[in-house]
Amino acid sequence: MAAAEILPTASTAADSSDVVVAAGVPLTVALKGVVDGAAFVLIQIKDDAAAYQQVGELSPSNRVTVITGPGTYRFHRVAGGACGVFSA
Repeated sequence: MAAAEILPTASTAADSSDVVVAAGVPLTVALKGVVDGAAFVLIQIKDDAAAYQQVGELSPSNRVTVITGPGTYRFHRVAGGACGVFSA
């Protein structure tokens, strides 16, 4: 899979569109455009009631992770530090 933007770089609070991870197809996600130590993105999974639950985070000290569990995810940028998210 080619790299793709999930959340554009900015410093305002924002949610990505839903990202579906299929069983057996891991997804590598990473921060981009980090300007300072305030960049922070929550990784959330949609539960059976269509509510989002936090399952991880991306930050300057944890810039990349691999999502291996199937499900519908979104990425929530916390206001303050400039960053974006892409899949590799």
